[in-house]
Amino acid sequence: MNVDFYFDPSCPYCWVTSRWLLMVSNQRDLTINWRLFSLAFKNGELEKDQAMSEYYYLHAHRVERVMLAAAKQGASLTSLYTTFGIKHFISGDEYTDEIIKSSLEQLKLDPSMLRYADDKSLDSDIIASTNEALAIVGGDIGVPTIVFTNKTGKKLGYFGPVILTLPEIDEAVEMWDGLVKLVDNPYLYELKRGRPESGPDVFSTSKC
Repeated sequence: MNVDFYFDPSCPYCWVTSRWLLMVSNQRDLTINWRLFSLAFKNGELEKDQAMSEYYYLHAHRVERVMLAAAKQGASLTSLYTTFGIKHFISGDEYTDEIIKSSLEQLKLDPSMLRYADDKSLDSDIIASTNEALAIVGGDIGVPTIVFTNKTGKKLGYFGPVILTLPEIDEAVEMWDGLVKLVDNPYLYELKRGRPESGPDVFSTSKC
């Protein structure tokens, strides 16, 4: 099975879900196509002229530009997201220019690719990817978002699952199998319950 996983490197919920998907991919015949989704674009931050320090998602959007530029040159988007994510979510580093450079160096990529962080010509591809997810799933979603292709070739997408703590492997696979069973159900549109104010346990992903 192939799925498209849309992510923004700023979102801690998306990070936990991405680690869950990687766990499952080792247990099921699952190929993950990593797709960029810009919350900065969706929230209108790209259109504003105020200082970047005022906008949380814009920092991650700069990282997305670098990821896209590196991927266009053959780098693995999986490895890029994992490297940036560990520094941001596990080590607690903000997405500064220094972190971008150190992440590139860790992946043995040219640190001068930092220049792409402010290259607005890359935005069209990131926006197109974001709009694809919104067109499939709906305009009121964010990330994590997973898009499946059903047996007839139709793409069906869902916001989520939102995971607070990375489950053990057996529970992770059980959750995946349950989700797959619901994919082709034409009646189901939304399941939701309130999240605790504490947010997701990103440190639970350090074990994977």
